[in-house]
Amino acid sequence: MGDGPSEIILLIAGLIVAALVSGVLLQSWDDMSGVLDERGKQGMEDVKTRVSLASDPINIGWEVNDTAILSLQNSGDSFLDVDNVGVSLKGKIMTVTKNYPAATEWLPGEVVEFTIDGTSSGLTFASPATHDVYLMVTVVSTSGSYAGVDTLNEEVRISA
Repeated sequence: MGDGPSEIILLIAGLIVAALVSGVLLQSWDDMSGVLDERGKQGMEDVKTRVSLASDPINIGWEVNDTAILSLQNSGDSFLDVDNVGVSLKGKIMTVTKNYPAATEWLPGEVVEFTIDGTSSGLTFASPATHDVYLMVTVVSTSGSYAGVDTLNEEVRISA
């Protein structure tokens, strides 16, 4: 009978340790679940964010003032930020100016015309000639708390 109280004390200590460990594990699981939910929502917004080239990719005119006009379509399901469009042509960052329409929101399905300017990056093309180069366009959605991003990579032909 002398072992009874010490066994009860060890049992109680074991139960307390088990309760603490399970509490820590449950908190860790809750934190992990929250992170996975956030990533899922961000991923969903990325899937809904899409841009497409509406201009003819084999006939993009390059003007003598080192500019070209691109028509881009919001082919996703999210509103896009028309003032947050990045364009790289032949690896050079372009200055992007919105031409038409003058709206501040870029609705799904809508085509917006932009002028890209290569003077600040020093990009020029000899004329008369055609040049096959890579075009990269990046857009950002303007929805609620998550911003989706899409990047279009396409080989285009510049006609100088």
